[in-house]
Amino acid sequence: MTKAKQPAKQPTRPKSPEDEEAKRKAEDDYLDEALEESFPASDPIAPPKFDDSKN
Repeated sequence: MTKAKQPAKQPTRPKSPEDEEAKRKAEDDYLDEALEESFPASDPIAPPKFDDSKN
């Protein structure tokens, strides 16, 4: 069996601060949208109040 040749890896260029900021903003936007889509499940529950004076 012969192994398939792997393509040569392209050298990665250093990421600029603008690239990092754009990536962080995209991730924040994605998380914000996911949170909005989960509403109202993300709200804390409101346990019922029991009145003990009736006993």
